[in-house]
Amino acid sequence: MSDRLDNLISQWTRLGAGFNADLSPESPDLERLLLDTARHVPGMARLFIMAATWLHRFGDLIAKHRLKRLIGDELEHEHHAALGLLLDIAQQGTHPAQFASIIRELSPAAEARPLFDIERASATLAERARRRASPISVRWGLWCEEIELKEDALRPASWLMSQNPGLIMRADFRGDLRASVLASLVHDADAGVSELDLARRCGGSRAQVRSALDNLELTGKARRTRSDHDRRTRVSLG
Repeated sequence: MSDRLDNLISQWTRLGAGFNADLSPESPDLERLLLDTARHVPGMARLFIMAATWLHRFGDLIAKHRLKRLIGDELEHEHHAALGLLLDIAQQGTHPAQFASIIRELSPAAEARPLFDIERASATLAERARRRASPISVRWGLWCEEIELKEDALRPASWLMSQNPGLIMRADFRGDLRASVLASLVHDADAGVSELDLARRCGGSRAQVRSALDNLELTGKARRTRSDHDRRTRVSLG
């Protein structure tokens, strides 16, 4: 595997996914991890299956406003369909559909083809993939068979939280804008320079972010300060 794929697998291992790999030294940036996963799943079927399984169980931990913003700003259009298929499979059976607002921003592949590289490399395998493709994969233009989620290959929630204590607040917030605010303050450079910059990075309007910050300040999770020499309100973790 390439160094980038090795790093990707180690991050998923840190999140409790069943790979025979070392844990990454730090908790990953979940939203950017999903972007990188979409870029690499054609080369590794198990990565796709484990990511879908993890998202099906722990999808509430994703900061959805921020993920939507990162898709628009950082994910190459050629990988939109792979991410859409991943999220669509992961949300099957959830009510309401967990990632519906994000999926609406994504589009199918411009030209239908197999999801995985190994099948793209052979006309015979590509045709077999087309014949066996699940209806959901056909909608996204990336053919693959029905995915069987591997729930028994995930570590329990208690292990996940012990290795990644920063996710505990995300679990409390269930992916709402407060989760995106905190994720941006942790992972996005200069997100706390002003409320406006924070709103741009976390994917909410300025009014929405102010409301989220009111709650986060009340519970000591964030802090706003204003310097004497400018009018910007700076934001930091509590």
